[in-house]
Amino acid sequence: MKRTFVISIFALLAVSTVSAQPFDLGWNTIDGGGDMWTTGGNFTLSGTIGQPDAGPVLTGGGFTLTGGFWALPLTPPVVPGDVNCNGAIDFDDINPFVLALSDPVAYQAAYPDCDILSADCNGDGVVDFNDINAFVALLSGQ
Repeated sequence: MKRTFVISIFALLAVSTVSAQPFDLGWNTIDGGGDMWTTGGNFTLSGTIGQPDAGPVLTGGGFTLTGGFWALPLTPPVVPGDVNCNGAIDFDDINPFVLALSDPVAYQAAYPDCDILSADCNGDGVVDFNDINAFVALLSGQ
């Protein structure tokens, strides 16, 4: 009988320990697929893409978590010959083309939203005098 009493007390303690953990499932969301991992120091964070619950800032302790959607910086596509980045290859591109060839730093200052590779008209990855003939061909519509 002594052995049954000890086993009963042990079983009672095990059940009371398990049932003493409070859980609250009063709030939940269904997030839309995918994940990415960010690590730093001793922490790893995973989030889903396309979550419908984007918005409120969550804070606690020394941490802040902002939910939302990722936005990449938009850069205009490089269009060879459109050196002033106005969406057209025309005579207004001549002076910016000459500036890109002669003074790349001044070109970047004058056209900060443009990629200097728009002056790379022959497609070799370098802006130099070898681009002149290809630029003239683009201007003439050839």
